[in-house]
Amino acid sequence: MRLFFVMAYLAATRLCYISSMNTTILEQRNDAIALATKVLPGSIAYHNIRPINVSQRFDGQTLLDVVVTSHPQIDRQTWLDWFAQGHILQGETPVEPNRRVRGGQQYDHLFPDTIEPDVDANIRVIYEDSDLVVVDKPAPLPMHPSGRFNKNSLTSILSSVYDGERLLTGHRLDANTTGVVLFLRNKDAARIVQSQFDAGQVAKTYLARCWGHPADDTFVCEAPIAREPGRAGRRVVDVQTGLPSKTEFSISTRHPAGTCDVVAKPLTGRTNQIRIHLWHSGYPICGDPTYLPDHQLGVTQTRRLQDPPMCLHAAGLQLNHPRTGAAIEFRSQRTPQTLNW
Repeated sequence: MRLFFVMAYLAATRLCYISSMNTTILEQRNDAIALATKVLPGSIAYHNIRPINVSQRFDGQTLLDVVVTSHPQIDRQTWLDWFAQGHILQGETPVEPNRRVRGGQQYDHLFPDTIEPDVDANIRVIYEDSDLVVVDKPAPLPMHPSGRFNKNSLTSILSSVYDGERLLTGHRLDANTTGVVLFLRNKDAARIVQSQFDAGQVAKTYLARCWGHPADDTFVCEAPIAREPGRAGRRVVDVQTGLPSKTEFSISTRHPAGTCDVVAKPLTGRTNQIRIHLWHSGYPICGDPTYLPDHQLGVTQTRRLQDPPMCLHAAGLQLNHPRTGAAIEFRSQRTPQTLNW
């Protein structure tokens, strides 16, 4: 692979990159992660109880209508089966699907004898201070408990090695995406960093390998992305009511096999934005289980550990430190070569 594909995201002007850290602290942290995941925490059967929170907009509706509306990727009959099995609870008591709910109530969804799918738990903390924790995320690994994953998620694993400290998520990556993830350690830092995201002051750089050869070496996609997921949790382009979205792309390498390497810079932060924009433009990401060639959609969200990688990598993140205001840049220690693209 050409050198400048790997180096494209490294160029930064007037940035203060924190290149040194207390290596002892980081080594201890990463050793603790390795120990906590030597046996994946979700690989041992347990009773998994997930909350069902009723928002005010559902006040007076049936519990069945609440869960079907809130989880469009799950069909109505599946929910009815769970109710019949006694797996939808209030406290320890099973409830009926026709129960009328009040806004603010919480119910529980029991998944008995849960064994979660395997994940890649080779998580590396690359920086931390009193305000920030920066992680180099592997894949497949969901960011937070969702669907089939609970203990085998990034936030759950980090919680176990940060003594129950509640790390606040600065931004999210797909389960299948590798690279830099930012967490905040206090509400003040989270508020300041969120304001930078809202103002478009945080620069994110991704590397991708996709199918096809675009006509131009640079292009921009501004297709609006749906506000809500559709079937199987998939979002797509919605030109009528979608959220404004913009991604800048530049081609770094064109491969004879019909693929190309791309540097992507999202200027907005919509869910699955880069994947959707490349798919919509006719150049889907290699290994993407959802956004397939020829504008087809798959039914799978998270790939299996043994599957080929999805070739999307969060290579770098630039922002101002929430305490000092200094410009900082964090870069992934992984490369396309080490990710086996």
